Amino acid sequence: MYCKNCGRQLKEGMRFCDRCGQSVRKNKQTGKVTKRQEIEELKEERLNRKKRLEEKEAKQALSKQRKKRKNKGGNTAIFIIIIALIAVAAFILGYQFIGSDSSNSDSDTGNQLVQNNKSTSKPNTAAADVTKSKNGYSSISIGNLTCPYPTDFRSNTTSNYEKLNLTDPLGGATMVVSQDGKTDEPKNLMRDYLNEIGGTVADGDSHAGSDWYTITINTGDKVHHRKCIVRNGIAVYYDFVYNRGSSSESKYKEYIDYIDSNFK
Repeated sequence: MYCKNCGRQLKEGMRFCDRCGQSVRKNKQTGKVTKRQEIEELKEERLNRKKRLEEKEAKQALSKQRKKRKNKGGNTAIFIIIIALIAVAAFILGYQFIGSDSSNSDSDTGNQLVQNNKSTSKPNTAAADVTKSKNGYSSISIGNLTCPYPTDFRSNTTSNYEKLNLTDPLGGATMVVSQDGKTDEPKNLMRDYLNEIGGTVADGDSHAGSDWYTITINTGDKVHHRKCIVRNGIAVYYDFVYNRGSSSESKYKEYIDYIDSNFK
């Protein structure tokens, strides 16, 4: 069947030509069917066509919108996961750093205590015990004697009869706690120490008791101070040495006064 208007071949059942829109009905009722009816039918067909097109476009738009929402939701979820992973990684790294720092600190403290407690196999020596204090001083116990020392001094390696070897990292002063086997009178031991060091002793800078002595010796640019306690044939003493005229000299004198008073 062909369109009578434009000659296009038509499919069975078509009411209008899909090229020119001409009605394809056989004009058996030419006198009865008016031109207006054909126009109305054509108009209705076009409206239906437009409606179907709008429905198709609406479905496509809805599908795009859903896809966009889905992609947006997926991106948001991915972003949240990334943020969470970063937070977890930061927490783990921070924990490891703190744990490592704490471990290093504990290790340094332990090394210092081990170093402070280090003793060599010498005759007539006793074990040393290091403890902490809260007033800026720590202390070392040797036998039944306790000798305080400034906590902020740095610990060094000990040797021979030394039980503690310290250095002030700021002012350069040194403090060494030692013990040795001695059987002589304290005043004689004090004289021997003066002969060993040399230098001069100012009036009032040397004192001796029944089992102890203190002495301060000036050797040019150095000041040497010692307090020694002798008990049961064992002498425990500390030597504090600093530079004369040091900016920390007044502080060092305070240290010496405190240590002398509490070394017993």
